[in-house]
Amino acid sequence: MAREVDDKKTKRALRKIALAKAKAAQGGDDTQLNEWESEFVDSVEERLDTFGSAFNDPEKGALSEPLSARQNVKLREIEKKAKGKARKPMSRGKGFSPKPGGGFRNSSFKSKGKATGPRVRDINDDLIEAVPQNPSADNPPDNPIETQPEKPVRTKPFLRVVKGGKENGS
Repeated sequence: MAREVDDKKTKRALRKIALAKAKAAQGGDDTQLNEWESEFVDSVEERLDTFGSAFNDPEKGALSEPLSARQNVKLREIEKKAKGKARKPMSRGKGFSPKPGGGFRNSSFKSKGKATGPRVRDINDDLIEAVPQNPSADNPPDNPIETQPEKPVRTKPFLRVVKGGKENGS
């Protein structure tokens, strides 16, 4: 199956490539194309001259276009770099920490702030102090032993039919 790409579209793509290369050559050190970019531009230009298209896989882009979708994106990035408006690398960010005045939509999420000490559990906090055996009436104990309420007696579950609702024939 031979692809038919419009010659005007191919010439337009070649013109964009030539213009990007010329602007990058005129600019300073920050607009110079790196090795990968110059190799990419040269190979795309060569394929456009030879075949009229720079890609063959129909999943990569429209068959009537000379460049694939990703090739168009990379060519635009190279054009921006040649103009001096190169894309900046992504910042590492702060992860999922909430930003004041925005960020998380859940208003119940609160930041914990900075921890003041190590996150360690003291096992002595869980111990109950011993109650003296013979407390005197003058000095009642601080923590009197509380009695646990009796648990209710559980019975087997059963099904109860409730009258009312829809009746047949009505």
